[in-house]
Amino acid sequence: MKKHYVALLAASALASPATAFAQDAAPAEDQGGLEEIIVTAQKRAEGLSDVPISISAVSGKQIESYGQTNLEQISSSVPNLKITQTAIANRIAIRGIASGDNKGFEQSVAMFVDGVYYGRDQLSRLPLIDMERVEVLRGPQPTLFGKNAIAGAVNITTRSPTDEFEGSVSGLYEFNHKEFQLTGVLSGPLSDGVEARVVGYYRTMDGYFYNTKLDRDEPNVDEKYFRGKLEFDRGGPFAAELKLEYADFEAKGQPRVSNGVQKGPPIGVEEGPPFRII
Repeated sequence: MKKHYVALLAASALASPATAFAQDAAPAEDQGGLEEIIVTAQKRAEGLSDVPISISAVSGKQIESYGQTNLEQISSSVPNLKITQTAIANRIAIRGIASGDNKGFEQSVAMFVDGVYYGRDQLSRLPLIDMERVEVLRGPQPTLFGKNAIAGAVNITTRSPTDEFEGSVSGLYEFNHKEFQLTGVLSGPLSDGVEARVVGYYRTMDGYFYNTKLDRDEPNVDEKYFRGKLEFDRGGPFAAELKLEYADFEAKGQPRVSNGVQKGPPIGVEEGPPFRII
């Protein structure tokens, strides 16, 4: 009898957490469980595990916790995505497939922000502020994202206005390189069925690499970004969203070493005119 009683208690202890989890799925994140990731890679909201595509999704909370502000930084944590910033262009590659540095080429990796196609590589330098998620789809995506997405697609979704007032202000200052960053967000309802969200971002930095030729620190960064969203939805058959976005980002110099004219020949070479290392 005692053995049966112990077995019954053990079975109850194993079954109770599963029952509680099934009844209260919402607080799973508070209890340390896995949070379901919703993506829109197929033009509709689905769970990440239900999408039959090789896809990686990074949530906006994760981006903020890592302090990432552009696609180049996000690419370091996404498999098979590589973004290389050069003095001429940005090379965006998925699984090693990318377009060249020619400004007339559209990218093999298509980039979309809130459903709007960004066809030029320079737009990948756009600051990513107040994001909902970033989805990286690997492999050709011509069916839903157009014939130019031969290597894959990057689908970026920003946060929408909320039905309750919320706002935040954050800033930082780094003394060594004199980096200053300020971000502000304000969201809430304007009237019945009309909601708005405003995002502002400013960043400047002197640089961490000294250019002996130009006598300045590089890369010298100056970025300004503004985004406004106005959403109209009263629960009827008609809904609309208006978005206004402005960005001005500039970077002078890159952390590279330039091999210039030498004053003397290398070891084992006779004296002669100055030469240049290429």
